[in-house]
Amino acid sequence: MTSRSDAEDDETPAYAMGYVCVDLVKTAHRLHLPMREIARRLGYVYLGLTRSSSLIVPEALLDHVTSHRIELLIVPDLGHLRGRIPPEVAEITDIHDLATRFTYERGGGYAPDGGAQNPLGSDPPAGR
Repeated sequence: MTSRSDAEDDETPAYAMGYVCVDLVKTAHRLHLPMREIARRLGYVYLGLTRSSSLIVPEALLDHVTSHRIELLIVPDLGHLRGRIPPEVAEITDIHDLATRFTYERGGGYAPDGGAQNPLGSDPPAGR
């Protein structure tokens, strides 16, 4: 029989990861600490900043987020990524935009009452 404390020890922590596009890699060193702080403040385990050029392939980013169970993707400017990464990313992970200091939550348990709006879709959420 498994005790409650043993079951809690088996829980997987919520992971966060930073992501930058290849044209922003030169400034990535300035983004690492703010991304780490956002993850800590929101209660995530920060796995680091992804800046590999192999992740520019949209399917690779989707696979990376899924395989590492990323719950929060932290990006420097969501407006810059719109159209460059697939909108499906916002369906599998929350996204925090450092430029606006806003976290877009995917659909599910904590989504807004009106339903989650995809920040990577062709029509960005109003007021963001």
